[in-house]
Formats: sequence, structure tokens, C-alpha cells
Amino acid sequence: MQTAASILPFGKLELGVKLLFYSPDEQRAHRLSARLRNVATVHWQDSRHFSPEQWTQLQNDHRLVLLDYACETADASTSLARRLSALSANLPLIGVGSTAADRAAGVLAALRAGVRDFIDMDASDEEIHTLLSQALKNAETQQTPLTPAIQKPGQLVLLWGVRPGVGTSTLAAHLGALSMPAKSAGTMPSDTIAPHTLLLDLGAPHGDAALYVGAKGDFHYEDALRHATRIDATLIRTAIPHHRSGLAVISQTQEQTLNTAETSALIDRLLTLFELVLCDLGGRSLQQLSPQLLKSANEIWLVADQGIASMVSLDTCLHQLAQHNARDRRVSLIVNRHDEECGISARQIAERFELPLLAALPDRSRALRSSANQGLLLHQMAPKDAYIHALTPLLAKLHIGAEDHTESSRWKRLFHHKGDHRWKTP
Repeated sequence: MQTAASILPFGKLELGVKLLFYSPDEQRAHRLSARLRNVATVHWQDSRHFSPEQWTQLQNDHRLVLLDYACETADASTSLARRLSALSANLPLIGVGSTAADRAAGVLAALRAGVRDFIDMDASDEEIHTLLSQALKNAETQQTPLTPAIQKPGQLVLLWGVRPGVGTSTLAAHLGALSMPAKSAGTMPSDTIAPHTLLLDLGAPHGDAALYVGAKGDFHYEDALRHATRIDATLIRTAIPHHRSGLAVISQTQEQTLNTAETSALIDRLLTLFELVLCDLGGRSLQQLSPQLLKSANEIWLVADQGIASMVSLDTCLHQLAQHNARDRRVSLIVNRHDEECGISARQIAERFELPLLAALPDRSRALRSSANQGLLLHQMAPKDAYIHALTPLLAKLHIGAEDHTESSRWKRLFHHKGDHRWKTP
């Protein structure tokens, strides 16, 4: 059977646009047709009865192919997407489904299947029409819809703990959340601007920073490496996990080397999409890092404490940076868990190693553990705590929030996470 919408001119969409919608459910085809009644004709085909011969007859008459990514049809549509891509290279495929929190599994499935964009049936008619118009334009010019909306690269800050256990991940989590503008908390940015901050959790042990901000999801660093060229603002809002502040988080599922060409390509991509990328490298050795990562960094902040083992590791890190021609004015020191009565001050450590001292963070281990055990960051419990106050000079060096943005997304606050996102230990 075929369902057809009435055809009337709308915006940039041409009169008579034909869309092919593969779905096992005729009723969903009727609903889609009704939503597009003023802009296009929707032709329904039962995806359960797909055949290459049928596709040969249909492909030349339709401008775009739409796939049903409702939760119960996601696997079947993914299989169909692969068959269509094998039959017709560079075929523009568009997913159709919902991004509501309880029905959004199809978004990530569509991404991994190579689907170029996603029509959110919960969005407004105007947003859907805008997406469709852009998809048609890209199909005509054989361009992907993933060109970044901004041209100026974002700021890359490397937080490098000179040895494991000096508090780098805790620091990265707090800086990331505090760097988000208060007005954007709880909302996702529009696809016409760069999102504010990404926390790239690449420290050792893996996953600590994501644990502290309670950012759980199915999209990880390994997925980002494989799909670097396809990451865009839509994916950031729908698939990448977020803290309640709006901070985006990409974390590893297992520790792996970062000295790869794929890592460099991913970093370059992320810097076109975020104003700020905070990279947690706590406990990593320089041999594990990509030279391009060091080259791309705007700031390299070394995190140490006042222990003798930390001093030895700091000295080693600085020698390694010098060998890679990266010991320059970007390199600064942060002394964590600072104790005035320790016998050597943060200032003396900075002078000994000829480094600018960015901050001396007080030892607030008990307070930080208490907030973490409740699934919160410290500033959510005690915004006037001495540790939070000591972060001020660090936040001042982060180049974020220079413009006043308004919500003009073509999608409605996709994956609007509710609640506190609290993590629990087993």
C-alpha cells in the first residue's frame, strides 16, 4: 500500500518532493504523511518485504529514503540500511523516530548504521521541515549534513596528572561542570551554534571523571573514534551523555593508547564542535599520547601534589615535554591537596621547576568524598567551599561563553535528561 500527503509549496522545498519510507507499520507511515502534508509526498513500503529488484524500480523516483527507527524496529532498519548502502553507495538515509528519553534507543542505532540525519517525530512541524529542506539540499550537492556550524576551533585544555591519584579526574569534573553557563543548565544547545564544553575522559584508571559527573550512556570514546566524521550537534544532544549542567562527556570503556591517527582526527573534529574541550589525562605517560594532541593543545596544565613521588614524576614529565618541544608557555602547574604546613609551598614547587603556578587547591578530600558519595559535585552541595573558590583562576582561563546564544534548534531539547543523574556503587 502507499500513503500520500497532499502537496503544497513550503519554503525551499520543491513542489512534488517524493520520499520513500520503509516501515513495517502502515499506521506510522500515515502519521509521517500527515506531518509532511504541506511539503512532500510520502510513499510507504513494507520493510519486511524488501527486495533488491523492488529497490531498483523505486530508487530513481524518490529524493530521499526514510527508515523507521521506532524502538521495536531499530534492529530491522539497521539491517535494511546496510543492504541499501551496499546496493547504492552514498545513498542519503534519514531515520524517523522519537528522541524522548524512554524511546530514544533508535537514535544511536541509526548513527551506527550510517544514517545521515534523524527526523524527530516529537519536534515541531517547522523543525522537521527545516531538517528535510537541508537534507534535500545536501543530497543534491552530494554533501553530508555534518559540516560544523562554526569555523573557529575551540580551546583544548589538557589536564595531565603527573602520576595516578593526584586528583586530576576530580578537578576535570568540577571544571567541566562549572564552565557551563548557568542559563544552559538542563538544556541542550542548538545545532546552529557550538555546544559549550566537552569533558574527554581519557585518564587512568578509565572512566573516573564520567563516574564523578554521573554521565552514563551507550556512546563512548571507542564509538567516537569510529564515527569521528559523523559527530555533529544532533549526535551530541542525542547520543553523548551529559551532566545535569549540560556538560557533554565522552569516556573510555577500557584504557587504550592515545597515540594514533584516529585520536588526532577525533580531536580535530571535536574542536570544530565545542568551544572548550577539557581532556583528562590523569595518570597517563607521555608515550601513550599522540604528538598531535600536544601540538593542538592551547593549555597544558600539570597536576601534582606536595609528595616526593609527585615531585619526581613532575620532573620526568617536564623532561618528556622538552624532548617533544612542548615545554613552552602553555605549560603551567596546579598543586592539588595543598597544605601550608607541609614544609614546601606551592610557590616554592613552581619556582623549583620554573613553572607558572595557576592554582594551589586546598586539601578538601573529605568534603569531595562526601559529595561524590551522594552523587554530586562539591559545588552542588557547598558552593562556597574553599576548593570551589580556588578554581576561580582556572575558570578565568577557559575561553567559553563569549556570545549570548538563544535556543533555535530544529529539534526539541533532544534527550532531555531529568533528575540528578546520581551514580551508585555496587
